[in-house]
Amino acid sequence: MTIESAEWVKKQEKIESYREQKQGIIDDLRVCIRYTPNRDNDLLCFMEQYLKAETKNRPRLLEQIKYCINGEKYENPFLAYNHYDEGHIEEFDHILNEYINKLKLSGGESTQASRIIESTILKINELHDICRGQLIDSWRNERLTEYIVTASRYAGFKKAQDIIEAKKQW
Repeated sequence: MTIESAEWVKKQEKIESYREQKQGIIDDLRVCIRYTPNRDNDLLCFMEQYLKAETKNRPRLLEQIKYCINGEKYENPFLAYNHYDEGHIEEFDHILNEYINKLKLSGGESTQASRIIESTILKINELHDICRGQLIDSWRNERLTEYIVTASRYAGFKKAQDIIEAKKQW
């Protein structure tokens, strides 16, 4: 094994070790779609929706408010704000795993790494659009950018930040 190939094997190990770092982003996405009933919070959410609702949608919301006040079963008031689900989270996880897999195969070649990063960003953009712009908030934006940049540095590529800023739509 040549010195160059031995160095690349070490880089691949670093890239692979970084795969686990995405879990914080994935976990944050899941927290946002898990619902635990809380009458006070739910009532506030319903009332906010009522105030913003079109007249034709208000009777349904009033009914849900009544159920909530009376301690009866009511719908999850936060469903109106959830524009992604577990399937979208799994797709996002797949995109990030694919990113790591491709980086490991890139051989540290900068044109290849550049294409991998751009392709990853475009896939995330598309998924973010499907989720009505709700998938990547400012906290996730920071973590995701850091994740992509750091993993690419392990591969020896230093310009990921520029590509991300030029291509991201989140």
